[in-house]
Amino acid sequence: MPFRFSPFTQLFQARLSRRIELWVFLSIIAIEAVILIPSVYRREAELLKHLTDISAAKATGVLANEENEITDQTVLDKLEVIEQNPAVTGGILFRTDGTKVGEFGEQPELTFEQVTRRSEETFLNRSQQRYDATWPMPLLDKYVLIVRHDASNVQNELNQFIARIIGLVVIISLFVSLATMIVLQSFVIAPILQLRKDLLQAGTFLATPPGSAPPEFESTQNPPDDELGDVIQAFEQMFNQIRDAIASRQQAESDLRLSEEKFSKAFRASPNPITMSTLEDGRLVEVNDSFLDLFGLTASEVLGRSSLELDLWADPTDRMQMIQAILKDGIIRNYEYRLCDRNGKEKTVLYSSEQLKVNDQDCILSVINDITERKEAEIALEASEVRFRMLVDQAVDAIYVVNEQGQFVDVNQQACANLGYVRDELLQRRVPDIQKSLSDDDFANLWQRLLPKDPLTFIGTHQRKDGSQFPVEVRLGLFEAGEEQLLLALARDITERRQAEKDRERLAEIGELAAMIVHEVRNPLTTVLMGLNSFQRMDLPDRAKLRLQLALEESERLQRLLNEILLYAKQQKLDTTAVELNQFFADMLPTLQEMPSAEDRPIQLMPASEPAWVEADIDKLKQVFINLVSNACEAVPQGEPISWQVQIVALQDQVKIAVNNGGDPIPADVLPQLTKPFFTTKSSGNGLGLAITKRIVETHGGELVIQSSAVSGTTVTVSLPTVKSP
Repeated sequence: MPFRFSPFTQLFQARLSRRIELWVFLSIIAIEAVILIPSVYRREAELLKHLTDISAAKATGVLANEENEITDQTVLDKLEVIEQNPAVTGGILFRTDGTKVGEFGEQPELTFEQVTRRSEETFLNRSQQRYDATWPMPLLDKYVLIVRHDASNVQNELNQFIARIIGLVVIISLFVSLATMIVLQSFVIAPILQLRKDLLQAGTFLATPPGSAPPEFESTQNPPDDELGDVIQAFEQMFNQIRDAIASRQQAESDLRLSEEKFSKAFRASPNPITMSTLEDGRLVEVNDSFLDLFGLTASEVLGRSSLELDLWADPTDRMQMIQAILKDGIIRNYEYRLCDRNGKEKTVLYSSEQLKVNDQDCILSVINDITERKEAEIALEASEVRFRMLVDQAVDAIYVVNEQGQFVDVNQQACANLGYVRDELLQRRVPDIQKSLSDDDFANLWQRLLPKDPLTFIGTHQRKDGSQFPVEVRLGLFEAGEEQLLLALARDITERRQAEKDRERLAEIGELAAMIVHEVRNPLTTVLMGLNSFQRMDLPDRAKLRLQLALEESERLQRLLNEILLYAKQQKLDTTAVELNQFFADMLPTLQEMPSAEDRPIQLMPASEPAWVEADIDKLKQVFINLVSNACEAVPQGEPISWQVQIVALQDQVKIAVNNGGDPIPADVLPQLTKPFFTTKSSGNGLGLAITKRIVETHGGELVIQSSAVSGTTVTVSLPTVKSP
């Protein structure tokens, strides 16, 4: 158990108690002194009056025994007897008019003028212990007597009186001080000392780590119902407030540390580049790894240096504008800028910054979002959209985008041209406005029939703005556009196709008629040839023989023409098999070189570097290249070579066979006519060779192209689809 002072020991130990007790004691002394001084003077006056009263009474007794007439001398003589009184040391007698009668003993200091003019009846000389006073004497009303007294006894009695009073004052002061000390101890000192102890405990507790249990304060158990109790309650309230404030501060500090830790982790781990730089000169204070990775830099290279020194800004004026925006608003969000990495490669970024203070220094926290790829994609997308819009607008088919209500949402230029509307006018129309045979109910039913990725095709009739109509082939398909389903319609004007179909039907009829005529002509022509041949065995004159020979030649030419017409008119039927072209052409080459047209004209075969397999009819394929090589040989003089090259185009799954001659170029206006029936540049040709060749190539799924120039000569290229080797 700790040592505790006794109440009285505590009284003298407490500085406040000593100070209060001293001032209480001195206050009582001062109060008693204020009371004592008038009492002392009053007691002194009482003693002096008593002294004069006794002396005057004795003098009155002496004078009262005088029966004769009293004279000045008699009075003076009688009064000298008074001097025998130890209390009287002398005196002086005056008439009432101021005439001095006489004196005896010590002369008083109190004068007649002081008595009569100032009404001063007494005078006390404390240093000499002498007291002068006028005696009231009824028997001597014609005289004024001033007596000088010895005041030693009065002073002694007065000193004793003062001593008694002082002793009483000291006793009262000590008693009151003691009582005050006891009361102070009980009601002030003890609670204050306890409060001091509790304050020390509170200070110790507040300095301990958080989580400790608060101490129990004795001063707050039973606080007095006075101002000190209010102080104790205020202390308790203040302690609780301080404890709560410290707890709040500690929690805030903990939250701040946690927030700083989270911020630091987020700063470091953020996939977006983040920097902290000074506002004034742009010096980089902190950067994260994403920033370093984006710009190909290291921390030692960037920290302490400005973005301008690092040449990060593609346009330094952008930073000035950014700083002005931050100074104006304190924050910017998603401003688009161009920055450069260490190699000078530009990057497009979204730049967000906010002004903040770090250690009383204005700084900028910046977050960078690299949108270079997205920007490039947007540019590519815009270019693609432009190209797509151009393709749509340049499409030969009319394109319509229609909503579920049948309203046109978008159209291309061809749609406007076909119908005779401007675009804004057409967008105000609905499907039934141009497709007169389609009512609203029919369109609703058609919409129900449509399924995504399952297009429909039908033939209809569209009506132009001027009321005229034309046939169309429409292909319909549903697609999603956001949350809305739309209908894409591709309408092709088939007026020409209808006409072409009619022309083809007519040509087919003509072809059938030609085939029939050929059959009908061939039979009698055969009979004629037989007769002409029989005439050759007869002995005829020379002139007749010449005519016979001409007739035979023309008949044979007519027979060949009829056969070629029949071949062109007939539908091509293929008997295909896998053919390796390099070997196939190598086998054909000796036969081709034996042709009369190939005499002294070397044919240079250049096979492909790897096997070239196609699916083809061998006989018809021979017919194609015999015709092409023969034509090439006929186009050049003797000695000029013919090149025959095989080339595989892997990306297109095609093999291209080019037959080239260095003869005179073919005029550009003639080239398109070469593959048309009955068009020929030869004097003896019938114009069906290349036409038949082209039909055979197209029947094989290939393509025949003729090119001619003065530099490279004439090249006929046959493209055939390749197949895998068997």
